[in-house]
Amino acid sequence: MKQVEVDVEVSARHVHLCQGDIEKLFGTGYELTPKKHIIVGYVAEERLTLVGPKGTLRNVAILGPARPETQVELAATDARNLGIEAPLRLSGDLANTPGIKIVAENGATTEIDHGCIVAKRHIHLSKEDADHLQVTTGDEVSLKIDTGCGRALTFDEVVVRVGHTRTVVHLDTDEGNAACTGKACKGMCISDK
Repeated sequence: MKQVEVDVEVSARHVHLCQGDIEKLFGTGYELTPKKHIIVGYVAEERLTLVGPKGTLRNVAILGPARPETQVELAATDARNLGIEAPLRLSGDLANTPGIKIVAENGATTEIDHGCIVAKRHIHLSKEDADHLQVTTGDEVSLKIDTGCGRALTFDEVVVRVGHTRTVVHLDTDEGNAACTGKACKGMCISDK
């Protein structure tokens, strides 16, 4: 069994927009405004509202840059509140997923017929950490989190993605709350190889 300490980040609900939907919502030729850089791109200044059959979520972040296809990543609680049955998937695996109405702050809308998922928990590993753990992209590892608040948890089936400059685990808000995570949270990534 091999281990490596990792940063744990909670990824709240967010939207990845294709350029066509960016332009429907904000205007022809529009480019998102980067606010904060993250390991997979940036969080944009612009915000959206998601409208489902049963509810609405406001102030939803957009992650840039533009993607080939619009994708909405939710926690399971968010999906229930919206009234949609979003399946657990890896980012980009959008076949046979529900759609949703997306509204910009200026009132412009777009509606996608598919693209809503509950993102599967995953770890972005540096090449060095992946070599140490003897894992490659697509493998699964475990993640142990003990923040000392009496809610220690071990998450299994954490999907590996190799090739990043730093190692970080992404959990959704339901998972983060269950483990009592906070800022500067650390965890232990465990491989049984």
